[in-house]
Amino acid sequence: MIREHDFVVFVKCCGKYFVSLIEVKSTHDENANIKDLEYTGNAKVIKNNKRSAQHQLRDHLEILLEFLNISHDESKIQSYIMWPYLSSLTRDPQRNIVRRWRDEPNLHIFENTLMKQENFNEWFRSNIISNAKAMKEEHFVKLLNRYILLSCGVFVDEINEGMLALLNQEQLEILNSNACHVTQGDPFVVHGAAGTGKTLLVLKKLEQLYRTGQLNEKNRALYLCFWPGIRCEVEQKLESLKIRQYVDTGRFYISLPSFLNTNKANYKHIFMDEAEAISLSFEPNIMSSTMSTIFQKYRAANCIQPDCKHDNTKSCYSPNWGELWFLVDMHQASLFLPKLTPQLFKKPSIVLNKVMRSTGNIFNMFKQFYTNLMPMLPQEILSQINIPSISLGHHIFGPSVCWVNTDFSRELTSSPTSNASLKSMIKVIIDLCATKGFKPNDICVIPFLQNEYYRPEKFNTEIDSYFVENGFRPRGIGEIEDFLVKKQTNDFLVSWVLKVKGIEFKVVILVIDEDDYDMNDSEDRKKTYIMSSRCTCLLVIVSSSETKRKIDLNDEFKPYPFGMDF
Repeated sequence: MIREHDFVVFVKCCGKYFVSLIEVKSTHDENANIKDLEYTGNAKVIKNNKRSAQHQLRDHLEILLEFLNISHDESKIQSYIMWPYLSSLTRDPQRNIVRRWRDEPNLHIFENTLMKQENFNEWFRSNIISNAKAMKEEHFVKLLNRYILLSCGVFVDEINEGMLALLNQEQLEILNSNACHVTQGDPFVVHGAAGTGKTLLVLKKLEQLYRTGQLNEKNRALYLCFWPGIRCEVEQKLESLKIRQYVDTGRFYISLPSFLNTNKANYKHIFMDEAEAISLSFEPNIMSSTMSTIFQKYRAANCIQPDCKHDNTKSCYSPNWGELWFLVDMHQASLFLPKLTPQLFKKPSIVLNKVMRSTGNIFNMFKQFYTNLMPMLPQEILSQINIPSISLGHHIFGPSVCWVNTDFSRELTSSPTSNASLKSMIKVIIDLCATKGFKPNDICVIPFLQNEYYRPEKFNTEIDSYFVENGFRPRGIGEIEDFLVKKQTNDFLVSWVLKVKGIEFKVVILVIDEDDYDMNDSEDRKKTYIMSSRCTCLLVIVSSSETKRKIDLNDEFKPYPFGMDF
């Protein structure tokens, strides 16, 4: 199968700027001089593809001209149709060999130009970087910023393919070793900050266990977590890995002493994600009951000793123990785990400190809230808090964090801050959903403080004012489980911050109203860290200039490259 990839080419050469739109068509006929290429095209197919490409270029160009607010002649945006498998020569009705489409000599680029490097170089010099086609720098920069956002969305699709690309060397070594040390009486404890790949590592381990014959109907696994959103997402990924039938999932609770009472099964492998959340109960009996149940179900499936009571891992010796993992968010574990928390959570077998999920600019934004969560505490107390360092695990910095200023909207409408922020957010959502780079499902709106203005119904009412009746439009929904399981193609999520823990989104729109935000409050800083670390690709901050000044310490946020006025 031949895949078509269309391009936008940006060139800076000799102090001049050039932008070209390129549509690629894979149609070919018997005149193409390419070996082993099966002829599949005919004159009608070629004509239809030509017409389609012309319409696409025209539509793209109209959108960009409206975005730049300039005329066609002023823009200097170039357009080409490339036919890598089509000859520049064809036969007329009298069967004479003639040049194809002589009336459009500069629009179509054929295989004789594209298949030889020297021919392509000459065409590129003569056309793309022609002095007559140079454009203004301001238009070039505006379009470049726009397309960086779109290309970053495509990049995240690529690196998520198969999920393995996100693993770093440290994680691969864990997968390829006998990580669990239960034969010595110790489970495997993984500490890691948001975005270091803890849950991803569990999924890959389960896939590996299945491929090596250690996960099947007789040797089942149990995955546990606290928040319902991450459970839904893990179940979907288990489906995609085709191992869902061998893995049960469940949630542990911080208010119920009973745990898995109705589940009579035992498990060869158990993975407890978000394990630090057990400490939120502050109840020793709930913690001990939960942990006891986990160990009993694990030992019952692994022990080979007759009449064993499973009260001690070492006495339940087996030469072939399954995996028993506890995964802890070390950011919260370092600060909030009380003394009653099981000691094993505080002694990691390994610490993951390379953030793989987010781009470099997003990482730089939330790192300040990770490393300095409580700035008002005296230094002698801060020095006693052990927060392991984190670093970026790749070299993709992506687009800058985008900022939408609500000052003007608030002054213009004389409305409350929340209402001004809502109107700005709606324009961002509509704009992103109108592009090829992002879809509504990629977007999560996380208000810093939920109030009457930030309900999905409010979003949808405001969005309706921009569309004709029954027109296709983005729709906000508020239930994370419905979004993950039942979402429609035009749904985006509006969620409270803690409900999206462990979930990732291409685009996060973080809404911070100045009246509700205190940079020196540890809880506010914690929430900001969680909110911004959900994002893989594009982070949009909607706030006043005063709030932006407090957060953007190095003045690195860039105005959102937007076509509408705020």
